[in-house]
Amino acid sequence: MNALSPPPAAGVAAPTRWLDWRGSGRILIVDDDAAIRTVVARTVARIGFTSEQASDGPKAIAQFDLDPGAYALVLLDYLLPGMDGKEILSRFQRVKPGVRVILMSGLSRQESMGHFAGCGMAGFLQKPFPLEALVTELRAAIEA
Repeated sequence: MNALSPPPAAGVAAPTRWLDWRGSGRILIVDDDAAIRTVVARTVARIGFTSEQASDGPKAIAQFDLDPGAYALVLLDYLLPGMDGKEILSRFQRVKPGVRVILMSGLSRQESMGHFAGCGMAGFLQKPFPLEALVTELRAAIEA
């Protein structure tokens, strides 16, 4: 008998490599778009993380302040109603210096990151982003 696995059946896609990576820890997802929060939460759960969600700055800050040490990483939208990502990041950094944050924005990397120069961002995702890009950025930030 041949020890090699048979190729996938016709019409069945082989699993992609980015889903092979596993992480652990808690991630705070901060975005005013519920659909984005839901898709991101499902994706991070699939690769081993737990997550909490916040739809705006005050909720994110309140959640983070409850247990800042519990978060391995924050996924932070740049533009939120009432409070932008830079102000939220500043508050997070006061509570937990060195907090890992991946910025998410519909603006370009250059435009978005220009506003965060010197803030120590762990990564960037331009919306809309493929789930593979999300996992790639998470992996880079966690393993840095």
